[in-house]
Amino acid sequence: MDEVHRWVFTICCGTLLCGVVSVLLPSRGMEKLMQMVLGLFMLCCILLPAEQRLRLPPLELDEAGAAAERAAEEVTGYFLRSTVAKGEEALRKEAAKELGESGIKEGDIQIYIEADEEEGAGGSGEGASPGFTARVRLPKEMENRDGELRERLEKRLGIAVRLDYSEE
Repeated sequence: MDEVHRWVFTICCGTLLCGVVSVLLPSRGMEKLMQMVLGLFMLCCILLPAEQRLRLPPLELDEAGAAAERAAEEVTGYFLRSTVAKGEEALRKEAAKELGESGIKEGDIQIYIEADEEEGAGGSGEGASPGFTARVRLPKEMENRDGELRERLEKRLGIAVRLDYSEE
């Protein structure tokens, strides 16, 4: 019964406070905003006992942190894969462009970008960066230009290049 008296007292005090504030408002331009704020205040006064009866379970911050970390890893992985795919495509286009300038038809070229297992396993090119190797398959008749083509590709792409030749 004591809780009911306290609840009624809270509502009466809230109503009295809302009435005083609405009378003391200096401008009528903010009347609608103040009505909304005072209405929310009264709603809180009315629902106050309901909050005391609800016993919410404690939050498990470890689980929430782990879930947030998993979500961040998934997003990071997606963007990393997307960036790698775009980078590989750009390298393929540059390699095809360089080989096209060397007189090789685009239909005769197959280009694969591979991640090296060991850092430093890249080629011997001056601009070669460890971590990736471009494997380029060319027609067999281009084998006599191996050194020149490898050097040009490594310079243009900035990664190690391995040339393979097919009979096709």
